Amino acid sequence: LILLPQDGARREMTCFGVVKYFLLWTLLLCIISWTNGSSGDRSEPFQRCLTRCLGLCKRNNAYPGKLPVYLMVFGWKCSDECKYTCMHKVTQRAIVRGWKIEQFYGKWPFIRLLGIQEPASVFFSVGNGLGHYFGWKMYKNHVNPNYSMYNTWKLYYWISVNAWLWSTVFHTRDLVWTERLDYFGAVSLILASIYSYFVRTVGSKHVWRCRLFGLFIITLFCCHCGYLSFIRFDYGYNMKASVTVGVINVVGWLSWCLKNWKNRPYVWKCAFINISLFCLVALELWDFPPIWGTLDAHAIWHLTTIPFCYFWYSFLLDDARHDEKSSKVL
Repeated sequence: LILLPQDGARREMTCFGVVKYFLLWTLLLCIISWTNGSSGDRSEPFQRCLTRCLGLCKRNNAYPGKLPVYLMVFGWKCSDECKYTCMHKVTQRAIVRGWKIEQFYGKWPFIRLLGIQEPASVFFSVGNGLGHYFGWKMYKNHVNPNYSMYNTWKLYYWISVNAWLWSTVFHTRDLVWTERLDYFGAVSLILASIYSYFVRTVGSKHVWRCRLFGLFIITLFCCHCGYLSFIRFDYGYNMKASVTVGVINVVGWLSWCLKNWKNRPYVWKCAFINISLFCLVALELWDFPPIWGTLDAHAIWHLTTIPFCYFWYSFLLDDARHDEKSSKVL
C-alpha cells in the first residue's frame, strides 16, 4: 500500500521543488560566463586604426577633431569617435571575410543613431517605463488611497520608473557613471519587490516590523552600492548578488502564491509573471552579435519584459479588490 502525502505535505513538497529549481537555476547563472571577452579591442588591426585616428584628434578644425553637435550633446569625444569608427572598420572587415564578429570593450559593435549607442535597448527601456506608468495609472484610478498596500506599491512604482530611466540613460551613452546607476537601479527594483512581498506577507498592521525590514533593505542596498563604488567594481560579484536577490524575490512571491491560490484564484498572474521574468534572464546567456547592428539578446530581453509591467499592476488591482471585498464581508 502506497501512502500518499496529505494536502499540507503536498504543498510543502511543491514549495521545496520550486525552491530547489530556482537554486539550481541560480547556480547555473553564476557558473556560466556572461561575456565572450573583448578580443576585438585588443586586436592588432583595431590598435593600428586607433593609433592613426587619435593622431588626427589634434586637428580641431576637421573631423574627428571637431565632431557634429548631435554627438557632442551625448558626450562623444574625439577619442570615443575613433574607437567607434575603428570598431566598425574591423567588424566590417570580419564580415566580408567571413570571420567571427568580436566584442569591443566588453560590448558588441552596435550601430548608433544620432549619438545613441544602443537604439533598440533605449526604445525598449522607455517602453518598460511606460508600462509601469500606465499600469500604475490604472491601479490608482481604481484603488482607494487608504488601502493598506497603496503606499507600498506607490513606492515600488517610483523605484521602477527610476530603474528604467537609468537603463535608458545607460544604453543611450555607455559611461562609467551611467553604467553604475543602471546596475544600482536594477538591484533597487528587485529589493523593492522583496520589501513589497514582506509587507504583503507580514501585513501593514505590523508597522515596526515593516520599518525594520525596510531599514535592513536600505542598508543592504547602500552597502552593495558602496562596495561597487568605492572599493571595487566587480562585475562577477554584482551579477551573483543580483541573481541571488532575484531568486529570493521569486521564491518569496511563489510561496505566497502557493499559500493563497485556493482563496485568491488570480494569484496565477503573480506566479506566471515571476516565473516568466526569471526564465527570461536566460536571454542574457544567449549572447550573439546584434542583428542589423542593434538588436542583441539584451535588447530582446528588454522587449519581452514590457507586457509584464502592465500585467503586474493587473494582479495588484485584483489583489486590492479582493481585500476590499473581504473587509466588507467582515
